[in-house]
Amino acid sequence: MSNYYISFLKFILGFLLCLSQGLVWSQTIESEISPEEITVTGNRSWDTGLIDAPVKVEVLNKEYFEKQQYQDLSQGISDIPGVSTANTARRSGSRSALIQGFGENSVLVMIDGTPVSQNSSFGFDLSQISTSDIEKVEVIKGGASALYGSQAMGGVINIVTKRPEKKTKADLDISTSQATSGDSGLGRNIQFNSTGQFKKIGTKLSFSYRDQESFDLDPLTIGQEGVAFEKMHGSLYLEKKWRNIKFFTNYMLLIGSTTSKSSRPYSSSAFGPSINETDTTTQNIKLGVETSIGKGSLRALLNYESTVDKLNLNDNPNTPFVETLKNTNFEARRFDLIYKDFKLANHDLTFGLLVKEDEVNQQTTTQAVEQIVVNTIDIDQQKIRSYEGYIQDTYFWRNYEVSPGVRYQYDDNFGSYAAPKINISHYGDWKDVSFKSWVTVGTGFRTPSVKERFFTLDHTSVANYIVIGNEQLEPEESLSFQVGEEISFNKNYSLHTNLFLNRVSNLIDTVEKDTGTSSRLFTYDNFDEVISRGVELGLKGQLSDSLSARLNYTYSETINQKTNLLLANRPLHVGLFSLSYNLDQRWKLQSLGRFFGAKYVDNENQDTSPQYSVLDLRASYQWNKRLKIYYSLNNVLNTTRVPLQDTVVPVVDDRPAQGRQIFVGLKMEVL
Repeated sequence: MSNYYISFLKFILGFLLCLSQGLVWSQTIESEISPEEITVTGNRSWDTGLIDAPVKVEVLNKEYFEKQQYQDLSQGISDIPGVSTANTARRSGSRSALIQGFGENSVLVMIDGTPVSQNSSFGFDLSQISTSDIEKVEVIKGGASALYGSQAMGGVINIVTKRPEKKTKADLDISTSQATSGDSGLGRNIQFNSTGQFKKIGTKLSFSYRDQESFDLDPLTIGQEGVAFEKMHGSLYLEKKWRNIKFFTNYMLLIGSTTSKSSRPYSSSAFGPSINETDTTTQNIKLGVETSIGKGSLRALLNYESTVDKLNLNDNPNTPFVETLKNTNFEARRFDLIYKDFKLANHDLTFGLLVKEDEVNQQTTTQAVEQIVVNTIDIDQQKIRSYEGYIQDTYFWRNYEVSPGVRYQYDDNFGSYAAPKINISHYGDWKDVSFKSWVTVGTGFRTPSVKERFFTLDHTSVANYIVIGNEQLEPEESLSFQVGEEISFNKNYSLHTNLFLNRVSNLIDTVEKDTGTSSRLFTYDNFDEVISRGVELGLKGQLSDSLSARLNYTYSETINQKTNLLLANRPLHVGLFSLSYNLDQRWKLQSLGRFFGAKYVDNENQDTSPQYSVLDLRASYQWNKRLKIYYSLNNVLNTTRVPLQDTVVPVVDDRPAQGRQIFVGLKMEVL
């Protein structure tokens, strides 16, 4: 995209922002809420974090996660059209978000309105977040809002956690899963939540622990498809109200470890085992205060996050020492100041300022023999600082809701940038039919992350590849269009469609460089211009008092304009179909099928991962007021990937590693 083209579009957006100031707010429109999936307009609660009113927000609430029997966020987020998850490159057991063709680095993940670091060695792992502490999950697609910063070019995923209640409550959830064939792959899960008041201090405690044993599709080969993992998610939230001021603090702890087994060449004709281990510990601390001042509300928040990542990806189990151990320490510091709901004539304004700093340190310890240990400092206190400010307006004019905004960002390395955005929604009714239309235009600017610029991993000795950062990366610039329509019939049926077009200059993505040898070199590079475009369709309805159905379909393509080839690891077609039936007041039955289209696994469009479908059957029984029992048969079709082979260059196959499995659990109120 030429600089002239971007400048012209900025001028048009700026003109629209100025023109919109002459419109008048004349009425208030309330949104309609369904029990499973919600499209929210005008939600400006501090608890949600998503405080820009007219932008289309799609929501999955806690009842939905419980009904679907999901145990972590990665299992449920892809139920929203246009949103999917992908195996994180070169890290077993991790899943990252993909929204409208944008990968993990361009999707902003937030917890209670505050971003979590994307700068762990391989991005943020959605499977770390247990559903036990989720009140709801909100998703905004595209760069529709001025409130979330450069990393929200692809969209926003905001995890709203549970809050203290006045009444003391506690519940316990225990479940297990097992493949129907073989005795490996056993999974266990325990979740605990409690809430209440302690000496007038609101208290919420949440804890979950999940693990899974390894499993193998082909015992005759060395590598194993199934990853053994342990994941723990704990949080403590406290709040105290004094007059019109609320003080709050939140501590979150995420601990994850994975162990996988692959094969490596010992000679030109012989292979041996290689044990790959990762250990990650993340601590996140928030201190905040909220109060009403003048015509609006003020919120100040301090946030500190620390992530310690240990990667042992080349261990030979036949030696008494670890060949290579990489320790990476990330620290993120952030201060937010937000003033919202400021009334000025017919306008509702939100202002914000923030200062943030990311820091990374990395060290590698290597051993070729037991007596010699070599320590190498790869990254020494590399820091990225940025300062940002934004303003966003919300007002009505007749049946139109308009939200113009602009965000200014200054980065130590790349200077300053202003990104204007505007969202316009229209509401209408005709007899028993309700209509909602929306149009969004937004620009974006994202500077390279610490990971993309500085991360290194030399893995040639065993897995035959190297990953290196690229300090010469340029910032991404984007222009995003969204246009859609939602139609509701008699409050029982709804149909929605959304068309999107995103143009990105200097898109940062993982690429493989030609080394001229059998060794593989991965790095980050800028693509001159990339277009992401597609359509999202959704249909849901209450077919009878007991039967409901849902159908989603997404078509998206992300094209490198220079080569006219598709970017790797992005399926063209994704579909979902679900039927829910309430047999009586106690029994609830459900079937859920998914389709994933084929996708290229390389940017040269030579190799593909095949299309596949999965089907899950689920049932739950409400034994009494305090006890629920649930069951499911997952992957009924027994769809699995090709077993790992003992080869230097592995075959990429993103079909499920585990076949048909039984899942059973119970949830009880203990207080």
